[in-house]
Parts: sequence; C-alpha cells; structure tokens
Amino acid sequence: MVLSHVLRFTLPQSFSAVSGPAFVKLRNFVRSHGKVEDQYFGYTIPVVGGKERGKSDEMCWVIQWPNGSDLRTSASFKNQFKEVTQGEAAKSLIFEYSDSQNEELKKGLEAPITEFACLLLSTSREVARMLLILIQAIIKLSPAAPLQSSDLKQSMHKTYTDCYFAEGFSGGNWAYAVNSNDVDEILSEAVDDKVIPEGEGRLAVYPLGWESVEHHSAYSGSPLFDEEIVKLAPWFGPGTGAWWVTLEKHGREQLST
Repeated sequence: MVLSHVLRFTLPQSFSAVSGPAFVKLRNFVRSHGKVEDQYFGYTIPVVGGKERGKSDEMCWVIQWPNGSDLRTSASFKNQFKEVTQGEAAKSLIFEYSDSQNEELKKGLEAPITEFACLLLSTSREVARMLLILIQAIIKLSPAAPLQSSDLKQSMHKTYTDCYFAEGFSGGNWAYAVNSNDVDEILSEAVDDKVIPEGEGRLAVYPLGWESVEHHSAYSGSPLFDEEIVKLAPWFGPGTGAWWVTLEKHGREQLST
C-alpha cells in the first residue's frame, strides 16, 4: 500500500526557481528519513477553458509515502515544510492506493503532463441543481443517479478506465481522499490526520497522464468522454474541476544539493 500525498502551495517570491535550496533540502529529508522512493513536483499550468483549481504560481508536490512511514505526520516534517512556505497555508489531500494500483498511477505522474481531475459528489439534490446551471454550457445533463447506487460506483470507475481508449493517454488511477471532502483542505499542524469514515468519501481525484493537453482536449470532446460524465454531472459539488502540472521526479542526482 502507498499513501499518495498531494500538496499544493505557493513558494515565496525569494525562491528564484523550483530548485530553491530549502525545498531541495526538504525533498532530500523526505527521501532519506521517510523512505520515500517516489516524489514529484512542478508548477501548475494554466489551461485555457475548463474549470481549473490551480494557480499559475502554485507548486504541486506529490509524495508517495510507503506503508509504515510516519514522517508525514511528524513535527520535523511539518516544521521544515513551514520553513519552505514561510508559514503560508498549504492544501493537503491524501489518497490510499494498493501496490497493484500504484504501477498505473506512476505512469500518470511520470507522463509529459498530468491532469488532476477532481470530482466532488454533492449530498444534496438542491445543491446539485444549482451547479447544473453553472456547468450545463459544457456538459450535457442527464437524470441524477443515487449516490450509493452500483451504477454511480461503476460510472466513477469507468470515467478512469475509458481514458485508455483515448489517444495520448499515458496512465493514471483514481481514489477518494481519505483525509477530507474539501479539495482545498489545509495541511494541519496536528500530529494525526483527519480520517473520513469508510463509505463517506465524496472527493475523488483522478491523476491522469497525457502526452499533451491537446490530446486530452480531443478526448474531452468525444462521445466516450461524455458517456459517464453526463451520468455523474447532476451530483457534482463545489470544488469539482481540475489542475494541470508537468511533474519532475526527485532523483538521486539531487541528493547532494
């Protein structure tokens, strides 16, 4: 099992580049003390069109914590992270993947560009109706599906698996956040993470790798893309959207920096 930790934050203006010494030092610390083999980072990329959740100056850092590592919740990690961000709040989401899921997830994270698509399922039909007004210009609507139905669960998963029929798709996966139903959840200073009770997760994030934004744009205009999105659209809640990032993998060559 791996815990995929997605952090989004703004680096201080004093950082002249992503390779700012404090951030490199922190990534090295995570690798050596947290036994983390895979971690990725990069600035989010503004994309014309769509409902974006990212900002042009926002860093996205993905840490693949191995099973048994407790560094994520330690004061030493959070204090060093606070030094990097100079105390600015960071958004933090955590997802649990099995070892078998992780292989495809890595393909998505190591693609030329990674899309983090966020689907937040509303618990209120009234809220859903209000959202339909906002999104009906870009999504064809269909009758709402019950939240706990097998049809909805199938659509959530098929939204991911259908991508394999798209040209330019590199791989990826999806999961519900285990620490929050808020896409903008702030990293807490508490020792323990919040935990969403099993079966109550409503925030699903799909890290999907593409050869280019254009490949995704072509797919998003296809009938296959619409097939499941149309079924799910009536239950989209506030926070549904996406952000894009070209991720760089933290490697051994950076350890001596």
